[in-house]
Amino acid sequence: DRRPLELIPQERDVIEKLGRPFALRSREAALDRELQEATYALSSEEAILRIGRNETRSLAFTYEDPARGLRVRKAFTFFGDRYDFQLAISATRDGRPLEVALLLGPNFGDQSIKRSDTYTKTPPIAIVRAREETVRVQAEKAHKESPQGPIAWAGVEDNYFALVAIPKTPAAGVSFATHERKETIEEEEITRRFIALSLPASEPQEYTVFAGPKDPQVLEALDARLGGVNLEDVINYGYFSSVVKPLITWVLLPALHGVHRLTGNYGVGIIVVTIVLNLFFYPLRRSSTIRMRKASALQPKMRELQEKMKGLKKNDPRLQELQMEQLRLMKEANPLAGCLPLLLQLPIFWAMFVLLTVSLDVRQAPFVGWIDDLSSPDRWHVLPILMCVSMIASTLLTPAPSNDPSQRVQRFMMAYLMPILLTYLFFWRAPSGLVLYWMFSNLVGIGQQLLINRALGALPLPAEKEPRKQPQVSTRS
Repeated sequence: DRRPLELIPQERDVIEKLGRPFALRSREAALDRELQEATYALSSEEAILRIGRNETRSLAFTYEDPARGLRVRKAFTFFGDRYDFQLAISATRDGRPLEVALLLGPNFGDQSIKRSDTYTKTPPIAIVRAREETVRVQAEKAHKESPQGPIAWAGVEDNYFALVAIPKTPAAGVSFATHERKETIEEEEITRRFIALSLPASEPQEYTVFAGPKDPQVLEALDARLGGVNLEDVINYGYFSSVVKPLITWVLLPALHGVHRLTGNYGVGIIVVTIVLNLFFYPLRRSSTIRMRKASALQPKMRELQEKMKGLKKNDPRLQELQMEQLRLMKEANPLAGCLPLLLQLPIFWAMFVLLTVSLDVRQAPFVGWIDDLSSPDRWHVLPILMCVSMIASTLLTPAPSNDPSQRVQRFMMAYLMPILLTYLFFWRAPSGLVLYWMFSNLVGIGQQLLINRALGALPLPAEKEPRKQPQVSTRS
């Protein structure tokens, strides 16, 4: 998409309250206002700075107040083929350095997005790398947070873009400022939140600033130039990043890119990768089905044993035999053993879920027809409805761990009500790419389950063991 993209808030009340990006903050409110409203002299006469791909251009803004001995200079160095630039700040009063901090924000990201959600439209977030740990702070919780140094880098982000400053010398700490404004969107009043942070630096006040898309390759290249400051953490892989990130980086993303090179369509790529993943896990699905069907077939025998045991006393020798038989059947009929193969698939499926919510590749990527952006919800809700139907069909085909008539209502709820509820709560406004992945995962699973059911047929019950005979006790003297 070559349309211009506004990444910086333009609302007047937000600017007046929080300031503009790269403004300076001191401990004096009057000085902050002066520096915010001052007219800076520009080192270039060009109204628009154009930089070629392999060019480097510099630009400086200077403000002087001789009567107060105040001099402030911000020097920017831009590179034509990179998203990062250099920023050097000099602030003096009467020849002595002023303690100032660099303002980052308020917010940074696609300003056409007014509402936030739990998928790709994240709320405004500040991100700080403090003491070898990456911390994310939402605007409504900023008053509770005060990360302490050493601060390797800090900035503001949304789901796909970030503005991050890396000081030459780690900072001692950061401070946050927030603002709220009411807006009416589609006849509904919403509250938009804004967050900015101030990042101090020791003399000389020099920063490397990244302002651009959260592309893994771009961030890794910049991190390598900076000597390794974990800048890849700008991409939010979630709580299980230690597992998810390698799977995305080394397996899923290369596979998605490979299919895209052949088809030119990331929607097709999602479908192909989903099919391959499900084929890879077919043996686990088959093993799980066998165990679940065995558990279902053995339930009548388990109930029969329980009825026999009810009428026996604790010292009855037949009770021990029945208990041993019950333990044997419980081992064979354990439904949890049938779930274990499916649990082994969760890391891959969770990694795929994360990939489809953070990847720049699916942002504004068209699929077919009305689905012109895989990172946005299906505006006609066709995909969520089809996905719900596929979930119901998949549940009905999956063997139940028990044929107990008393559990008929529970099975009905699991087969019909649960898919409808999950679709409404989690997928009705989920990104189209995510719904597409889940739907085709269900469809492939349905096909596999039909093949498994046809191949296995009716499983015979395990042969019943003969109970051991009690030894005859002689009564002769």
